[in-house]
Order: sequence, then C-alpha cells, then structure tokens
Amino acid sequence: MRTFIAVDLSEEIRTKINEIQKQFMDLEIHEKLKLKFVNPRQAHQTVKFLGDVPKDRVEEVKRALAEISQNPFDIALRCVGFFPEASPEKARNIRVIWIGMEKGVGELKALQEEVEFRLNALGFPLEKRFGSHVTLCRVKMLSRAGSKDEIGRLLKKIMELREVEVGEMLVNEIKLKHSTLTPKGPVYEDVYVKRLGE
Repeated sequence: MRTFIAVDLSEEIRTKINEIQKQFMDLEIHEKLKLKFVNPRQAHQTVKFLGDVPKDRVEEVKRALAEISQNPFDIALRCVGFFPEASPEKARNIRVIWIGMEKGVGELKALQEEVEFRLNALGFPLEKRFGSHVTLCRVKMLSRAGSKDEIGRLLKKIMELREVEVGEMLVNEIKLKHSTLTPKGPVYEDVYVKRLGE
C-alpha cells in the first residue's frame, strides 16, 4: 500500500491555490514547457512519505501516530517560489513551483520530527531534509531550444506572486493516506486520522 503522512489544507486555502494556479495556466509557455498542476482539491503539506507499506505494517504505523503528542497550531501560507532555488537573474531551470509557509514553521518541524522519531523506531528511514512548502506544479522542459523566454515568463509571474497571501488555518490533525496512482493523477484516501492534542 503506497502511503504517506500529511496535513490536509483548508478549503479556503485550496480555493486560493486554484486561483494562483490559473494565473500560471494563462501564460503562453506550452510549446517548450509543460506544467503539471497538483489537484487543488488534494493540496496538502507532506509530513513524511512512507512508500509501499505492507498491509500488516499499516497497523503499526497507526499505533505510532496515535502516540503523537504535539498540540494544534496555526500556519499561514504566503509567497510563491521555485526549485532549484536561485536568484531570478541566475535561474536557468525551474522544476517545481511552490507556496511557502510564513507562520507555524517551527511547530510543523516539531511535528515532523516526532513523526520521524516514532516511525524510525519501526524501521522507516529518516528523511534527509524536510521542506515546509506546498507544491503548486511541476515543470517539464519539452525542448531546450527557445525555452529561455518561457522560463522568463514563468519567473516574471513567480516574482509578481512573491508576496501573495494564501491563507491561515489551524492544524489540528495529521493523516495517514493511501495513494493510488491513476492515468488522471493520484487518488488519496484517508487510512487513519490523528487528532492533535488528544
């Protein structure tokens, strides 16, 4: 069972994400670049990706998550950025466009570290790095020739949205999710929900 642990985003934030995505859809860049957008109705902050977990081990993961001791906390999403990170003048390639987190980064990191600690005790490897951001879309180069202009248009839009306010929400639960890959994109199903502070 392909699984991961995540914080789902509020409907208000998902609506704003959809509005931001539409601004990128309107750019005339589709000849040399392809943008693969995350379904805004499924937008989330990944806490830990587990990969394929045998069904008999899923119960172990649930029990570990049930022991999480973190309390609810607020987050605020703000600004649009990209990977690999570079100044706009030096950027030659864009692979991922994301929304950053302005508030709640420390609390989210503490939650992620506790999840790591409890799952590492079950034999799951530690993450090399953790990023507090939400993916808007992935960028694929279709052609090297002439892609500089398209990258320039993407960068201009990213800079316009550098300070965009996306929204605030209370994080009061984390979810173990099952991901099924389909030709139309992944389908997520909640396997277990841990209410924070309970």
